[in-house]
Amino acid sequence: MKKWISLLLGTALALQCTAFAAPGADPAVERFQEQGILVGDETGDLRLDQPITRAEFSRLVWETGLVQESGEQEKTFTDVSASHWGYAFISRMAASGLLCGDPEGTFRPEDSITLLEAERIGLRILNNGDPMLNLSVVDCAARAIDSNLLLNVTALQEEAITRKDAVCLLYQVMEEKKEQEISDDFVFSAPLAGYGAAGGGGVNSYSGGMTMETSEDGGSFSASSAVVGGCCAPVPMPYVPVEEPFGEDYASVEEGGFHSPSLSPLSTFSIDTDTASYSNMRRFLLSGQIPPKGSARIEELINYFDYETLPPQDGTPFGVTTEVGECPWNREHLLARISIQGEELSRQQRQPQNLVFLIDVSGSMYSKNKLPLVKKSMDLLLEQLDERDSVSLVTYASGTRVVLEGVSGDQKEVIRQAIQNLVAGGGTAGADGLALAYRQAEANRKEGNNRIILCTDGDFNIGPSSNTEMKELVTRYREQNIFISVLGFGIGNYKDSRLEILADNGNGNYYYIDNLKEAKKVLADEMTQTLYTIARDVKIQTEFNPQTVSQYRLVGYENRMLQAEDFENDQKDAGELGAGSSVTAL
Repeated sequence: MKKWISLLLGTALALQCTAFAAPGADPAVERFQEQGILVGDETGDLRLDQPITRAEFSRLVWETGLVQESGEQEKTFTDVSASHWGYAFISRMAASGLLCGDPEGTFRPEDSITLLEAERIGLRILNNGDPMLNLSVVDCAARAIDSNLLLNVTALQEEAITRKDAVCLLYQVMEEKKEQEISDDFVFSAPLAGYGAAGGGGVNSYSGGMTMETSEDGGSFSASSAVVGGCCAPVPMPYVPVEEPFGEDYASVEEGGFHSPSLSPLSTFSIDTDTASYSNMRRFLLSGQIPPKGSARIEELINYFDYETLPPQDGTPFGVTTEVGECPWNREHLLARISIQGEELSRQQRQPQNLVFLIDVSGSMYSKNKLPLVKKSMDLLLEQLDERDSVSLVTYASGTRVVLEGVSGDQKEVIRQAIQNLVAGGGTAGADGLALAYRQAEANRKEGNNRIILCTDGDFNIGPSSNTEMKELVTRYREQNIFISVLGFGIGNYKDSRLEILADNGNGNYYYIDNLKEAKKVLADEMTQTLYTIARDVKIQTEFNPQTVSQYRLVGYENRMLQAEDFENDQKDAGELGAGSSVTAL
C-alpha cells in the first residue's frame, strides 16, 4: 500500500546533523588479546576508549611483528633517553625508517597520536618501510581508505585515536599485509616527494568521532611498530579538472531555480534514499580531483548523514520533523528542513529474505577496488543472514552462470567459498545477467523480501545495454515485487547513470562502495534500511503560503521532480523508504 505525506509550510526549516560513527569490531581486539599484544591494567581494564600515546602506539606496532629490524644503527631522539621505557623499540623502529620524529629531533613520546600519524605508519609498513613515503594529507586519507585501514576507526584525521582505534587500524594493516604476501601482483604506489612523516593535517576522514584528551601514563597497553612523529604542513589540494573522467558516465543535472508561491504554491517530488553520489564524490576529492559535472546529486549528499528526527507516533509509519532557520550561505534567506523518519525494524522482526547476488565477473572487474572488494563486501552481508533466508549466486561475463541456487542463509561457508572462487575475465553481458537473476528470484520466491543485489561497475558491452532497455527490464519485475539494490564499484569505466536508472526504476537503492568501511555501513550497520522496504512510492508535496514566503526552491532532487497532479496518481512511480530510514529535503 502506498504511503504519502502532505506537508503544509507557511515558514520552513533548519538543519542539525549527527555525524556517523561506525561501531567497533570485536574480532580485532580478540585477536590482539589472544596473541598477548593487548593487555589491560592491573584491574584487567583494556581502557579501549582512552587515547593512545605515540610511545604506546609504537610498542603496539612492534609487538605485532609487522616490522623487521633493519640492522642499521639505532636512531635516537633528544626527548627519548636510554632510560625511557620505550627506548628499545622506538630507536629500532626509527632505524627502520618508520619513525621520523620532528625536524628539531624530538619524538614527543607521551603526546597522543592522531589518526593521520597512525595512517602514515600503517601505510609505510605496507610499503615495506620506505622512508620516502611522506604522503600529503589528502593522499594519506585516500590511501588509507583504499587499503581498508579505517574499518571501525572512529577518529577524524586530526583527532587523537583511541586504543581501540589503534587496534582496529593495525588489525587491518595485518590483513592487508597477508594479502600482499599471497598476491604476487600487488602494487602499492604513492608519491615519493612530500612533507614530514606525520603530524597535523587539514582534511578530515569521513568517519565520525570525537576529540580525545592526551594520555599521560605509559600504561600497560602493548603496541606494534609503525610510523610516529614528525610534522606536516597543510597541503593544498591540487586542481585536476575532470571533464571526461576516464570514460566514466554521468547524467546531466540542471539545478532548479526559484518559484513564486503566488503562481506555483506546490512543490511535489519523490523521496530519494540513495547515497552513491556522496561516496563517489569523496573518492574524487580524496584523489585530489574535482568531481565531474553530473556526479554530485545534492539530495544524495544531504541524505548520507543522520539528523535529529521525530520517530513515528501513534502507530503511523512515519515521523515528520520540520524546522526553519537562517540559511548558512545566504543570511538574507531562510533554510527549511523536512525530515521523514521511517519506523524501525529489529533484526528479529525482519522478514525472510530471498536474495540473488548478481556479480559482474567480466574482465573490467579485475582490479583490487572491484571484484576483490565485492567479495569482502558480500562477506559482510553474509554475516547478517540466517536460516530464514536463501541465497542464489548468479554471475555474468561473456556469458551467464548460476553458481548457487536457493542455498539457506545459515550455510555461510558454502556461500562464502563460492564467492571467493570467482575470477574476473571476458566481456560483460549485463542484460542477460539481470534477466537470469530475476528468473532465479522468481524460482525461489519467499513471503518476505525478494531482492537482487547487483555488484558491478555498470559497463555492459554484450547484448542490450541502453538505459532505456535496462529501465524496461527492471520496471517489469518490480510489478512482481522483486526489487533490486545496486552496489557500484571501481573507477575508470564507471557507468553511474546506468546504475542509478536500474535502482530508481527497480524499486531499489543505489550505493557506491569505495572501501570496506562503506560496505560495512551499507550492508551491516544499515542492513535493514538497505534491504527492507516499509513504504512504496513515497511522495512529498509542500504548499508555500504567498503571504509569508516570497520565493522558494528545492535543494537537489532535480531528477525526482513531479507534477502537482502526480501526487495522487497511483500509477506514478516514486521512491521507496527502508525500515528505519530517514529522508531530508531542504
